[in-house]
Amino acid sequence: MKLNLTVLSLILVAAVSFGLYQLSYEVQGLEKNLAALNENITDNKETIRILKAEWTYQNRPDVLQALASKYLPLLLIAPYQVASVGEVPYPQVDPEQFSVPVPQHNPRKNYASAVSLPKKGITLATFSRTENLQ
Repeated sequence: MKLNLTVLSLILVAAVSFGLYQLSYEVQGLEKNLAALNENITDNKETIRILKAEWTYQNRPDVLQALASKYLPLLLIAPYQVASVGEVPYPQVDPEQFSVPVPQHNPRKNYASAVSLPKKGITLATFSRTENLQ
């Protein structure tokens, strides 16, 4: 009986030792992985800092002006090219096509002081164009 207990104890100690050995190597591998990730994060932060500095340098007004004049050949606006609001042509609007339903009676609201509501169904609001806009 003592021999069986001793052999069982030795097997149990060997199994626990092997498990701790494997766990130790697994933890060392995870620590190496963590160190590599931390180094990668540090490198990415440095890269972001450098890119922000380059972005700030490239967004200087003189650089933007040079790029705009190179790639956006804009011409000056002559006074005759500017129109007033009254000179803008409005498209013809069909009132039937662009009718908007107007909300009707709300039963929860007190309309005692309001204007009397029409008794018919939905009333449509229409767009009317006036010829003289000025």
